[in-house]
Amino acid sequence: MDPKVDRQANAVNVVLDEGVFPRPVGLAAAYRFLERCYVQLERRPGRRLAVRLKGKAPLDEDVLRGLGEEFHNELVNQLVRHQVSERTDQLRAVIVGRALLSAEPAEAAAAAPAADDAACLDYLEDPLGIAVPWEEKHGDKRKTTRRGKK
Repeated sequence: MDPKVDRQANAVNVVLDEGVFPRPVGLAAAYRFLERCYVQLERRPGRRLAVRLKGKAPLDEDVLRGLGEEFHNELVNQLVRHQVSERTDQLRAVIVGRALLSAEPAEAAAAAPAADDAACLDYLEDPLGIAVPWEEKHGDKRKTTRRGKK
């Protein structure tokens, strides 16, 4: 699983065993390198995933080797995240379920007017005084035209 530096191709190749690093872990680690290099993924026989990290600019051998080592570190990081996610999946589902149940629209239903109240209101009634025509509220401001004529 050591990174193999390909100087002519300006790339480093890593082959992952999906028994150790599941495919979602390899994909998540590769995703983290998209800004820095081109990422090529290829399925290999025997549950293996080949990852090729190709520099966007010419890189020397030490930088390519460092890129491969950083990829290994990111694999471990993503593996831990994946394992924690699997272990806490049921707990997360319970927490989200309770949060959604506690946010039921009971408060909204209590705040809305009752059906009896809504039935007795007439659509022409204006208890708040907001259905006033524009002209009554602001007056007719069209007394002059553009050129000053009335």
